[in-house]
Amino acid sequence: MTSIVAIGCSHTYGTMLDGKQSSSLFNLNNNYAALLAKKNNFKIQNLAMPGGSNEYIWRNTIDWLTRMKKKDEDYIVLIGWTSLLRTELRYAEDSEYYHPTMAKSDPKYFPLSIGQEPEIASSKEFKRIHSITPIILEETKEFDMWATYAWHLQRILDRQKVKYLMFNTCQELQKTQNNQAILEKLDKQKYIEPMSFGKSFLNWALARGFEKTECWHLKLDAHIAWKDFIDNKCKELDYY
Repeated sequence: MTSIVAIGCSHTYGTMLDGKQSSSLFNLNNNYAALLAKKNNFKIQNLAMPGGSNEYIWRNTIDWLTRMKKKDEDYIVLIGWTSLLRTELRYAEDSEYYHPTMAKSDPKYFPLSIGQEPEIASSKEFKRIHSITPIILEETKEFDMWATYAWHLQRILDRQKVKYLMFNTCQELQKTQNNQAILEKLDKQKYIEPMSFGKSFLNWALARGFEKTECWHLKLDAHIAWKDFIDNKCKELDYY
């Protein structure tokens, strides 16, 4: 049986899908990836993390490939790239601190982003870091890293003959003085219009009249529509 493996941020996790809760079993079981699996009678592995960065997405895709992927099973990996100005930190191994989440990831990792409330962090040191996030998360560097992550995963997934589809969930990937050559090498059949504002999940849905929540997440109706869009893309690639 085929398994859908979904890796991304809160948009892939299903945050606020019910219009009420950031994290719940209902949201996790009814995001676009879970709905795609249900429609096609596939299994589902959702490795998304609310607040997860592109670094998180890259790192956890590699982790899945090297530690969780089974040799003889059929997979379709959905990679939903996220907002630019995010990264991740990790609490010391011997510390008492961790990041509480329902996501299937190492709880010592802490998702950091510009505009985040410092109180989300557990330690005083991590709370203080929020004051310098604009210095850490410089736009050109983050666009360069995003392009590099995508190109690296494309190369590895193609080499291992793993079926995959990449797309943006809330922001377009932009060209810089450093990443143009990388962008030209991205497979635009398997990465849906990476530099298009209107082709991210969020902006695609808003343009079609779907409502967003106060925290810029989409509800169940948008996830249903995006599921159908992704389903058609997968069929165009002859994945099933």
